[in-house]
Amino acid sequence: MSAIARRIAFLSVLAGAVFACSSDSDAPPSAPSGGSSATAGTGAVPSASGAGGSAAGTSAGGSVSGGPSGGTGAGGSSAGGAGTNAGGESAGAAGANMAGAAGSGGGGFWGQAGPKKQYACPAGPFPEQSLGQAETVCEGFDYAYNYLEGPTWIATEGAFFFSNFPIGQYTGGDIIKFTPGGDCEVWLEDVGCNGLGFSPSGNLLAACQGPRAVMEYDVKTKQGRTIATMADGKMLDSPNDLIARSDGNVYFSNRTAELGNRPKGLGEGLVRIDPLGAISVIQMGGLNGVALSPDETKLHVVKMGTWTLDAAGLPGQKGGPTPEGDGVAVDCAGNITWNGTNSAFGGADLKTLFIVGPGTETHTRSATVPGIP
Repeated sequence: MSAIARRIAFLSVLAGAVFACSSDSDAPPSAPSGGSSATAGTGAVPSASGAGGSAAGTSAGGSVSGGPSGGTGAGGSSAGGAGTNAGGESAGAAGANMAGAAGSGGGGFWGQAGPKKQYACPAGPFPEQSLGQAETVCEGFDYAYNYLEGPTWIATEGAFFFSNFPIGQYTGGDIIKFTPGGDCEVWLEDVGCNGLGFSPSGNLLAACQGPRAVMEYDVKTKQGRTIATMADGKMLDSPNDLIARSDGNVYFSNRTAELGNRPKGLGEGLVRIDPLGAISVIQMGGLNGVALSPDETKLHVVKMGTWTLDAAGLPGQKGGPTPEGDGVAVDCAGNITWNGTNSAFGGADLKTLFIVGPGTETHTRSATVPGIP
């Protein structure tokens, strides 16, 4: 090889080395698999590579972590940008303490399969609602605490779930499972929850005074996931009752009854979680149980009133009945019933009304009109 050729070859190798060094120094550090990135404050969050893929976004007052379900805001609000999650591409949405979207395929906040509905009321007209004699269930069951609340029916499990906790306190509290024709059993210990419901992802949704949060529990693994801990920039107090619409909207009452000696947060009010996980306050003031009409166009709130909901689940005009009592159930004819501390329809034909309270009483009543779990 001539001297000129050797010199050209040397310069080519040198240029490649300089380019490689420049590229390495400019590359952002990668996060460990399943790890997290970003810290409190505002500004761009570096891409976080987690088990579920990468997600990009901004964080305000909290951290964003990459994981199986994308970005999760903790301790503040997070606004996720376009990110690649387990299921594909998804767009993040602003909200307080919201979990990242699961991916494409219509899943969004509530999972890849999208929101699920576990009941469908038959077409009317319906006969007059009539309830049969009360039948005591779970007789002799040894409850750990003095109060029962929040029953709901989970069709995939063929069972009712309800809460047992010490009234007026935030420590302690179990979730109990009752299988019609069978027994009661402690399903999950020491979670401190009140009202329960069927979540849009097909699991158990819970308003929990212990963690001051709306939680979701996988009905198979019992694994918990935090849905919301803040609203309007303030901590929740003791979430009390909730209901989910089949399109992914969730409405819950935030109360202070089981706040105890902890610092006050938002105060009593009605709160909405939209299908993308964004959280907003509908109205402040005293309230209790919440329920939906069979066609999901009316939101009934004990002591607060009834709202008409639009196609997106936004509350509009307020009017109609103002339910009384504690928790309420609604049948397929739209009748609002109040029994015990709370009640829910269930069973294979949705004609079993399961009633809990007062105290630790539990019983069922047959119904002529089916109702909403």
